[in-house]
Amino acid sequence: MKPLSVLSVDTNKYALKELGDLLEYLGHEEISQAGSANSAWSMMRVKEYDCIIAEWNMPDMTGLALLKVVRNDNELYNTPFYLTDSAFTKVKVVQAGHAGVTGLIVRPFDVDNLKSKIANLAEYVPEESMVEAEASLEEGLNLIESNNFDEALDVFNKLVADGETAEHYYNIGYIKTAQGEYAEAIQAFRKATQLDRLFAKAYEAMGRALRKLGKAGEAEKCLQKAADIYMSKEQTGDAEELLNEILEIGADSINVYNSLGVLYRKKGDYKKALQNYKKAIKVHPDEPYIHYNVGRLYLEMKDPRSAKDSFAAALKIKPDFKEAKEIFDAIQLGSL
Repeated sequence: MKPLSVLSVDTNKYALKELGDLLEYLGHEEISQAGSANSAWSMMRVKEYDCIIAEWNMPDMTGLALLKVVRNDNELYNTPFYLTDSAFTKVKVVQAGHAGVTGLIVRPFDVDNLKSKIANLAEYVPEESMVEAEASLEEGLNLIESNNFDEALDVFNKLVADGETAEHYYNIGYIKTAQGEYAEAIQAFRKATQLDRLFAKAYEAMGRALRKLGKAGEAEKCLQKAADIYMSKEQTGDAEELLNEILEIGADSINVYNSLGVLYRKKGDYKKALQNYKKAIKVHPDEPYIHYNVGRLYLEMKDPRSAKDSFAAALKIKPDFKEAKEIFDAIQLGSL
């Protein structure tokens, strides 16, 4: 068996040590450990691992949520990913299968079971319940595509009865939207976001359904949330489309202009970034963080004098603004 580089993720340091010892016993010596899903995600951005083994039940971001983030990443989506738990219910098995899990490992760890799970990743065979759920999901999606919404709804309601997942509720919401039943669609989309707080498409669809009901303020919040998630995943095109849609609603929001400023700065379009930051300041001239963002932009534009003025404006509003003070002082000393 070829030695693997493994990233083990768990908030329990004793569980990390136990798994690490077993992996070393099986000949996998290149083992990295992360004490949270957020730390693991940061580590994955700088190093490639042969496989990830993450505990399901972690605060802030669960192992399942981390799996979904990985599967949505253009570079990491094929990485073998195992989830561990003390007991896998049918609901959890279905949720993990839909999210693209490679395998499930029951705790406490058993060396023979662990060895069989990762011995040959290329020969992984999904559990029967995963295969059945995947077939039903495909049937439901095909019915949606052919506009057979009532039949599709029956399929997804049965899937929800077997095990709730964000994807099931999203598709129910999609069907209800197509049928013009926006209130019921919103309920389904809201359930999807409760199950997966990073489900950008569900926030996006919920925002548009709210807009259909004339609830512009709530629609703006949902679309902004979706845009923020897209930006965090570097999906700038999707984020830009949503932010401009918010402006079409008629919202004169500091958050929209600031987000557009951040987006265009990341894309290297400094002119558009500055235009949107200035609009944000016009809406809310006493927001120190916008002035700070403008200062950072001017630094990237190689204009320290204008940057200094922006950091000074931020400090005038918020004298204890540590980050702004540090950069302002550095400019004063000529080190920037």
